[in-house]
Amino acid sequence: MSECATELKALEKAAKYICTMKCGLCPMVVENIPCPQQCDLETVPWRCWFAYFRSQSQQEPEH
Repeated sequence: MSECATELKALEKAAKYICTMKCGLCPMVVENIPCPQQCDLETVPWRCWFAYFRSQSQQEPEH
């Protein structure tokens, strides 16, 4: 597995864990954070957390 694939899998697991800790709610509901993707009734909340964290990591400068 490539390093990128490993990091994406880790991000997915973290998003699922945080979603569970936040009672399965979308980040928009929990933290009043605008969702970075289009959501509908079929969207699984952990995918919103995944998209949120991924968009945050793309905005941060590399150290």
